[in-house]
Amino acid sequence: MKMTNESGRSMVEMLGVLAIIGVLSIGGIAGYTLAMNRYRANEALNLASQVAIVARSANGGAGATGEVTTAALGTVQLPTGVDSISTSNAGSTVAINLNNDGAGLAPIIAQLAGDRTTGCATGANNCQISFS
Repeated sequence: MKMTNESGRSMVEMLGVLAIIGVLSIGGIAGYTLAMNRYRANEALNLASQVAIVARSANGGAGATGEVTTAALGTVQLPTGVDSISTSNAGSTVAINLNNDGAGLAPIIAQLAGDRTTGCATGANNCQISFS
């Protein structure tokens, strides 16, 4: 009977394991990035609706004019990628101004808000949302 003196794994087996780990890591990072952008877009839309509500109550309801920003909500932390949120026409139109970190948020905001948005193309820095 022949005895072999093997111990451990071969280099090819280790490279195969590293390749599998690399592919799974790339997929995980991409999924995480998409989930964070979706979360930030949801937060921006939530703040936009709050600003619209404050604008309507501060301006006497629909039909009044005036501008309200996130400053009216008190100390509010904007999501990463959002510079400011402001409204006009008593809360019927809300503008979400994005910075360079928010480049991927515009299409997600457009997807979440549907046909109520204008200007939310890929690479856009400003999204307009209509609230009725």
